[in-house]
Amino acid sequence: MSSKKIFIIIILPVIAFTAFGLGCDKDSTYNQRTVVYVSNINEGAPFTSDVVNQGDSLYNEDGLTYNTRDDYVVEDFITVSITNKQYSGIVNVDTTSLGDFLVTDYRVEYETEGATIPVESFSGNTNILVPANSTVEATILLVPFSDKNQLPLSGIRYTGTEIISNARITFIGHEVQADDRTMSFDGGLQVGFADYVDDDSGS
Repeated sequence: MSSKKIFIIIILPVIAFTAFGLGCDKDSTYNQRTVVYVSNINEGAPFTSDVVNQGDSLYNEDGLTYNTRDDYVVEDFITVSITNKQYSGIVNVDTTSLGDFLVTDYRVEYETEGATIPVESFSGNTNILVPANSTVEATILLVPFSDKNQLPLSGIRYTGTEIISNARITFIGHEVQADDRTMSFDGGLQVGFADYVDDDSGS
């Protein structure tokens, strides 16, 4: 066997190993193709949750006592902006559906220092598609109807009491092309609970 043939036999495995190594690098960036995050919640402002809405007549005929017969309770929803940005330059996500992200679930948890938690933690399902390199607005439930009808929120109706709490919203989803690779991201905002009475409109 000539020296030239021996050189070829030795170098081919080296080339194959190098190609295999590059292939693994491309696969490892799959989880980092996009970065998904909450870019805006309620325009960056605290949220005010009215524990009871006054009806047409705020006071009874005496002008002193509240008229509660036409009052009602509503659930609170919040607008959230979710951004999906390209992270890896290996794949051009603008020309394919690769990198599109689907939010399937969310969880809301409240934290209050030195006071009873105003709203029990709860989860919800959603179907928010956030294409690659885009921002999408979505509306989710922030305060369920049932929590306003039980303590401590029901106990501060028609009072000047206010409960300040922090809501943490965790979103769960996956890249459209990788539904077996779940990831989560979160955001938060301050929520104030009180009986916000407007004497002019009665709401």
